Amino acid sequence: MFKNIKLFFTSTRFKITIWYSSLFLLLEVLLGVSVYIYLYHISHVNLDQNLRTQASAILRVVEEKHLDLDTFEPTSVYKTEDELIWDIIYDAVVFNRRNTFIEISTGQKLIYKSANLGQYHLTFPDKKNSELIFNYNNELLSKDVIRVCQMKAKRFIVIVAYPIENIAQTLNNLTDIYIMMAPLFLIISIIGGALISAKSLSRIDAIIKKTEEITAQNLSEKIPGGEYFDEYGRLVNKMNEMILRIKTSLDFMNQFSISAAHELKTPLTILRGEIEITLKSEKTPERYIEVLKSNYEETIRLIKIVDNLFFISKSDNALITVNKQNVELISFLNSIIQSMRLLGQEKNLDIVLDSNSKINIDLDQDLIKQALSNIIDNAFKFGDENTTILVHAEEINNTIKISVTNTGPGIPNESLDKIFNRFYRVDVSRTRKTGGVGLGLSVVKSIINLHGGNVEVKSVPNDKTTISIFLQKNHKII
Repeated sequence: MFKNIKLFFTSTRFKITIWYSSLFLLLEVLLGVSVYIYLYHISHVNLDQNLRTQASAILRVVEEKHLDLDTFEPTSVYKTEDELIWDIIYDAVVFNRRNTFIEISTGQKLIYKSANLGQYHLTFPDKKNSELIFNYNNELLSKDVIRVCQMKAKRFIVIVAYPIENIAQTLNNLTDIYIMMAPLFLIISIIGGALISAKSLSRIDAIIKKTEEITAQNLSEKIPGGEYFDEYGRLVNKMNEMILRIKTSLDFMNQFSISAAHELKTPLTILRGEIEITLKSEKTPERYIEVLKSNYEETIRLIKIVDNLFFISKSDNALITVNKQNVELISFLNSIIQSMRLLGQEKNLDIVLDSNSKINIDLDQDLIKQALSNIIDNAFKFGDENTTILVHAEEINNTIKISVTNTGPGIPNESLDKIFNRFYRVDVSRTRKTGGVGLGLSVVKSIINLHGGNVEVKSVPNDKTTISIFLQKNHKII
């Protein structure tokens, strides 16, 4: 149980949910802070604008009415000075909130103040400026700061003030709303994150499930979903390509194992049969010598097969080190030809080198000798009797070409691109007589690849066959 809990908390699904929830909450906090700052700013800006507009309107009305309280006398319409002033400024203040404070003065005389000021009045910090906006603190009038706008024109000073407690209360209410909604946002973000992670990872679950079903016995199956062009589709395609490579490798390994076992079994069976027959009855010394010669030939064949298999295995696992040395090519080729000339005596085959130009090249002598020996050995095996094998070397644009040409049955066109495959033989019955197992040219290709070169085959049925290797004159092994 604890293991499952640990797996859950370390899963990508849980991490996506946490990241989504955190991002969602962060955006909610940023939105709340942004709204709070914006409302705080715009409320104060609008308040200053409204105070300025109202003070300007009152001042304008007072000036237009030519208010002169020094010569005021009660009439049937205005019994007191306050009634006269109220009538004058009524239009300017009637549509304002009741908690707006208003004072009008002239000189040192206060000629009007709104009833909500009671016995208090607003101070005048600066009577020289024509317009002044400032904060005023009076806890008896308001627990919060009072925003004041003072305007002066000629002999009148108009002060309009408004306590910002309503703005503060609105912002506090907004904060309370966000705090109360925070748990709801948290729940929504977690549920949303869980749904999104479940939806986004559902295809991963399907990929995992299908991958678990694929074994060595059903590597031909594909993981569905590769038709999509998103990250999951690309992942599926890469996994299918990987499975195909694994299948190809396993098929090759199985075929390689079967072919290797088959090729090893044949000489071992011959050895066993000849030894069993020899042991059943006494033989003449001459017969024993014949059996020993036959056993020796089969033993050499076994050693050659094992050597080739060992070389191919080392090549596949990058265990072969190429030790290059500068070699005079013509002398090097002559030494190989002389050591192999005896192989052609049985079929009266000759081998000649037709190149005389001096060519120097960097190569691994042992490996290249093995490759050329395999090519020349094939030329002897499959060349017609009483013909000549031609070895040619030339330099073409810093590339050294070495070709071996023989005359014989040739290689069918459909087999040209297969002869370098391991254990591939054009004619099984013919190669059985010559002792070939289909590994020689595969070894050649591996050696030339190690040198950074390539191999080319040209063949005309019942005519000439040429195998050429191309090597860079100064190619460096990385």
